[in-house]
Amino acid sequence: MIIDETSGEVAEAGIELVPLDLAGLDEDALIALFPTPVQCAGALLKARAMIAHAPAVLAARSKAVKDAKRNLIVARGYARQRAVGRDAETRRLVAESDAEVLTAWEAIDTAELALEYARELRKTLTEDIEILRSLNANFRGEHR
Repeated sequence: MIIDETSGEVAEAGIELVPLDLAGLDEDALIALFPTPVQCAGALLKARAMIAHAPAVLAARSKAVKDAKRNLIVARGYARQRAVGRDAETRRLVAESDAEVLTAWEAIDTAELALEYARELRKTLTEDIEILRSLNANFRGEHR
């Protein structure tokens, strides 16, 4: 999304696709596909800033998983107290199908997915930083 500061108009920015027939492009068109040294340096700075927040994000997501598991234990306890049945096995089955217990299970699933996403994002950022460092090193050598 691009915002014109003077008029305040919002324009949708389109996605630029890389042509599949790279052999059919002239040299200027190929060069236009590559980022400039300033763009690479900016991307590297942004990626480093994002990965600097990774430990705090991972710690918060891990805490959310632990809290969700603790909430499940509490929900199971209350559900077993409320469960009625002939024997302990029947009460356990009734307690496991309690709405609060099922909600707690969903909260655990959501928290674990968020944690896994954060881990994958950190891994991707680490790989991106390595690529950007390589590009920046190559640009420095070319522009001396």
